[in-house]
Amino acid sequence: MSTRPRSPDTPLAIEVEIQSEKASAMRRVASRLEALLVELQETEQVLRETSGPARARLVARHKELRADADKQRWYLIVQREAMGLRHHGDIYEMYRLPAPVE
Repeated sequence: MSTRPRSPDTPLAIEVEIQSEKASAMRRVASRLEALLVELQETEQVLRETSGPARARLVARHKELRADADKQRWYLIVQREAMGLRHHGDIYEMYRLPAPVE
């Protein structure tokens, strides 16, 4: 039985598994961020047609959603850093947060 030596460029199985888990974590965070951005957009649409106390509640909800989306975007950047990606301009472009509402 012959075994060929492993090439120095060939990653170990554990390294492949770690990279796979990092990619999965990044996908989960990106999915959560995308869902929050959709919910923010829907909230803004309802806000345009709402006034009074209901509007105040929606403004507060928008603020919460926006803060959560900002946190998820930061998590995505952290995950990218863990994958060795250092430039994040495309993340800020792709996942733009809406302006705060009053």
